Amino acid sequence: MKFTTLKKISKAIADKDLKRAGNLITKTLETETKIHWIRDLNKLLTCIETGKPQFKILARDGNSKLPFLAFSSLPGVGHCPGAGDCLNFCYSFRSWRYPSSFCRQAQNSILMQTNSGFDQIKQAIEKYKPKAGSIDFRLYVDGDFSSAGNVLAWMGILEDNPWLNCYGYSKSWNELLQYSEQALFPDNYKLNLSSGSVHGKAITDKVKALSITRGEFKAVSVGYKVTSKMHNDRAHQRELRLANGNNGKVFTCPGKCGTCTPKGHACGSDRFKGIDIIIAVH
Repeated sequence: MKFTTLKKISKAIADKDLKRAGNLITKTLETETKIHWIRDLNKLLTCIETGKPQFKILARDGNSKLPFLAFSSLPGVGHCPGAGDCLNFCYSFRSWRYPSSFCRQAQNSILMQTNSGFDQIKQAIEKYKPKAGSIDFRLYVDGDFSSAGNVLAWMGILEDNPWLNCYGYSKSWNELLQYSEQALFPDNYKLNLSSGSVHGKAITDKVKALSITRGEFKAVSVGYKVTSKMHNDRAHQRELRLANGNNGKVFTCPGKCGTCTPKGHACGSDRFKGIDIIIAVH
């Protein structure tokens, strides 16, 4: 499957032109030969036509690097309004080599365009409610808040489900600030300011002051290709801090969520409020 074709489908969904998205998929299926792309694109086409999800909305323990409940949507232009330089190294695009990953992201982006779609997302989340205690939930492994309305819908879901310990990385700062002018954020969401945004210092400072903000999460270039196994290497972490400029107190991400501290992960913890968390661009 050509990346340019997937980008066209993604753009049509971002434009809320599902007829165009459906036509692009139908045209692609006329020449597609790979069985898994044929299977999953047909399922995505059914989702577009019926408004009903054909893939799992949420992932749970499905990724060795992420042992939490998780939600993903399409990344990129039209889906991540605050994205800037990060588009040059966005990890989410790599997942598009897997048909189920692209189609699930596309499905979820479509669901978030309607109230009935968000109702289906909420129903999927509520199925994971534990009998006691809480669970960690990463909101947007891929993608971001695409609008202030998007933020409003998600914060409503989190407020209705306080058993979710939710955290995320975002560059949709204007959208979050718009929400803050209308309502209070729920206590169970922690925001990490993701690097590579289009925003300047004035917007950054305003978002840092929000009650939900834990701190910054920065992708730092060390000048060479970094593999996932290197993130937890002490020598690499020293080099990473040097590349970051040794600017104050920082916490180096070990690469695998849930393993960084004995008492929960740093990105979702107030114990690390105001401390930059850094990881090498990889």
